[in-house]
Amino acid sequence: MLAPHGLFPEPLWLLCALAVATIGALHRPFGGGTLALGALVALPGFARLGVVPVALVAALALVGAEIALRAIESRRELPLPERRTAARVAATTSVAVIGVVAAGAVDATALQPRALALGLVAGAWLAPHLLSEARARRARREPGRGMLAALQPLLLDLAGLTLGAIGLAVGRAAGWTLGALALAAFAALAAEAARNALAAAGNARRLEEAQRLRRAGVALAAGGSGVVAVAEQIRAECATLLAFSWFQLDLDLPGEERLSWGAAAGESLSPGAPAPPSVPPALPGIHRRSAWQIVERPIGDSRAFARVRLWCDPRRLDPRALELLNGLLPQMAASLREALADRAAKFDRLTGAASRRVLELRLEESFARARDEGGALALVLCDLDHFKRINDTHGHATGDAALKAVAAVLLAPSRGDDLCARYGGEEFVLLFEETDGGTALEIAERLRSRVELLGFTAPDGRAMELTMSVGVAAYPELPVRTPADLLHLADQALYTAKHLGRNLCLLDIGGGRLRTPRGEIVDVAPEATGATEAQAPVFFA
Repeated sequence: MLAPHGLFPEPLWLLCALAVATIGALHRPFGGGTLALGALVALPGFARLGVVPVALVAALALVGAEIALRAIESRRELPLPERRTAARVAATTSVAVIGVVAAGAVDATALQPRALALGLVAGAWLAPHLLSEARARRARREPGRGMLAALQPLLLDLAGLTLGAIGLAVGRAAGWTLGALALAAFAALAAEAARNALAAAGNARRLEEAQRLRRAGVALAAGGSGVVAVAEQIRAECATLLAFSWFQLDLDLPGEERLSWGAAAGESLSPGAPAPPSVPPALPGIHRRSAWQIVERPIGDSRAFARVRLWCDPRRLDPRALELLNGLLPQMAASLREALADRAAKFDRLTGAASRRVLELRLEESFARARDEGGALALVLCDLDHFKRINDTHGHATGDAALKAVAAVLLAPSRGDDLCARYGGEEFVLLFEETDGGTALEIAERLRSRVELLGFTAPDGRAMELTMSVGVAAYPELPVRTPADLLHLADQALYTAKHLGRNLCLLDIGGGRLRTPRGEIVDVAPEATGATEAQAPVFFA
C-alpha cells in the first residue's frame, strides 16, 4: 500500500525526513532541479512512512531548497546554478514526485536480490526525468545535443539513493536510531558540500565579474576613435553586462547642441533619441506586464558631460548587473573624452566641418592615389559672400549663425568618401574623389542654389539673404604636379567668381579659361585675377 499509516504518520520522522531531504537538495554542483543527495531519504522513508508521504516530503523539500537558495543568493550575492521561474519549479517538482512514486511502487514489490531491486528503483526514479528532458529537447529541436551534460544532475540522485540504501541497511540491522544518525551524518556532509560549493560559486562569480569589467574596459579603450564608434562600443559592452532592449547615449558639450544616438538591441545606432514602446514585449508563460525600468547613468566625474540610458525589462534585470555597469562608467568617460579630444582636433567646433589639418592630410593622400592609380579628384572652394559686412553690421553672433547654416547645406549631401572642411574664416573646401570637373561643378551649383534659397534668419529675428561664390578645379583635367597647385587653381576660380559679381560657380578648364554651370566660357588673363607670375602654378619644369 502506498500510504499504510496515512498521509502524516510519525510526525517527528516526517519532519526529520523533510529536513534531511531539503538539506541534501541544497547541493547542486551540476544545476538542475532534482532532490540530488536529498534522495537518501527515499528508501528509508518507503520502509518507515510509505510512498505517498515520501512523495509529499520530496515536493516540500524541492520547494524549500529553491526558497533557501534564493535567500542565500540575495544575502550573500551568490548565484543559483540556474534561475528557475515558478512554473519551472512546479514542473520539475511534478516530475520528481512522479519519480518518487514510481520508485516506491517498484520498491514495494520486495524483489530479490536487493541489488537488483535497488537498480530497478533507481531506474524508476530516473525514468520521468529522462522522459521530461527528452521531450523538452524534442520541442527545442535539439534531441541529441548535450544530453549527457543535461543528465549530470541525476548522478547525485543516484548517489543519494545509494546512501539511503546504506542508511536503510543500518536501520534494519542496528535499529532505526542508528539509521537516523547515519542519515543525519550524510545530510551534514551534504550541507558542508553545499556551503563550499556556494562559496566557490560566489568567488567564481566575483572573479568573472572582474574579468568582464576588465574585458569591457579593454574593449572600450581599443575601440574606434570617433565618437559614434565609441558609442557603439559602449552599447556593445553594456550588452555584455545586462540585458536591455533600447539604448541611448547623450552628449552635452559646451557651446554645442545636445548630441544623441539611440537604437533597439541588435540594430545600428542612429542619430536622435529612440522611441521604444510603452511596455516591454511579452515573455513566454504567465507574466505581469509592467513598465520599462529605465537605467540611467551620468558619465563624468565632477560634471557629467554624457548620459547613458538603457530600457530594461524588470522581469529580466539582474540587480548585480547594475553594479557592474557602475564599475564600467569611469572607462566610458575616459573613452568618450579621448574621442571628443580627437574630434576637436579633426573637426571645426562651430560648423562641424573637418579641420584644415584634416583637409591637408586627406588632400595629399587622395592626390597621390589619383596620380598613382589614374583616378580623378575634384576640389570645390566655397566662400560666403559679404561675410565681413555681415559681421560688421549684424555682429559676430549672426556671422557665426550664418556660417553654421551654410555648413549644414554643404555637409548634407556628403557621400562616403567626400570631405567638407572649413579652410579658414568664411571659406570651405569640398573634396570629391573619383569625380571629374563637370560633375563637381554640377554639385557646386546645386549647393550654391540651396544656400541662396536658404531663408536664413538671424538670431535677432531678421531675415537675411545669403549667397556664396565657388571655384572648382579637377585632376587630371588640369595637369598639376601637386595638390597645392590644384587648390591654388580652385582659389583663382573662386577669386574670378567674386570679381564677376559673386553668387557664381566657375570651373577651371585650363588655358586661362573658366566655365559656368550653363556652359558659358570665361577667358581670364592672369593679371585680371590678381595673380602674379610668381603665384601662377608651374605645370612643367
